[in-house]
Amino acid sequence: MRPLVPLLAFAVVVSVTTGVAAAGTGGSAPTADAGADRLRSVAISGVGPVNDSNRSGVHPVEAGSTLLVRGTTNRRPDDNAIDVSVIDGPDADRFGFVVVDSWGYDGLWTARLSVPSNATPGTYLLEVRVDGDSDVQPFEVTERRPAVIERASLSDASRTVAGESVPPGAVAVENVTLPDGGYVEVRDGDALAGRSASLAPGRHAVVVVPVEGVDDGNDLRAVAVRGTADAVGGPYRRNGTPVAVAVSSSAGPTSRPGTARPSPSPAATPTPTPTPTTGAGPGFGGVVALLAVVAALGIRGAGRS
Repeated sequence: MRPLVPLLAFAVVVSVTTGVAAAGTGGSAPTADAGADRLRSVAISGVGPVNDSNRSGVHPVEAGSTLLVRGTTNRRPDDNAIDVSVIDGPDADRFGFVVVDSWGYDGLWTARLSVPSNATPGTYLLEVRVDGDSDVQPFEVTERRPAVIERASLSDASRTVAGESVPPGAVAVENVTLPDGGYVEVRDGDALAGRSASLAPGRHAVVVVPVEGVDDGNDLRAVAVRGTADAVGGPYRRNGTPVAVAVSSSAGPTSRPGTARPSPSPAATPTPTPTPTTGAGPGFGGVVALLAVVAALGIRGAGRS
């Protein structure tokens, strides 16, 4: 029986070694999802200005504009709601909040959040939350660009302004800036005389506005107006006053039909016609009388001699 002792001792050593190794690894094999990030119930996929919704990702927004937030969720909209708020930044307390309570079964949702016009430019932190789960996204608020209209003119002739063809009777409005997009309207007092096509946010070198029923004597103004492709809003304002400029009239090389005035022809200088001398003229009678006097004196002198 003595030869079995070394074998048993070896078995004990192997068993102890295996047990120690198992204890060092936690006693079990690692699971497939160990260390993996858990799936969020809600996530932010995009942040930017509402008037530039075609771009994805995160983009700066101007003070006084509207923030568009896009995201995803794996929750059903039946009994869940997503809270959207700004939780950090120079003026985070001036922002409101939005509750999103409806979205499609694809899990895509959107929210709109007003950016205060007096928000200090800087970095802010956006948070979305649903049922105890949340996601955050930093974004930038920039200084608001003012709406601008530099000048506007009306002509009764075809012309080219800054490379843009302007038909007769249309108003050319130059150097227009609309921070949120919109329109340019031409007004005759309180009456609308014409409106441009819908304009994208930003600067426009020339905006052509067709007008009707106006002439050089009308008191016209070009006004910057808010709006979208589907709706026209109120005017842009600066210090409470609508952003507008008077429309000047510029005479074109051609006149309007019915108002052309013929140019006067130069007056012809008459050529003097010489007056013919005849026997009945006053000059001939004077000569005859002089000859008669001379003849009478000659006869008298001959009689005395």
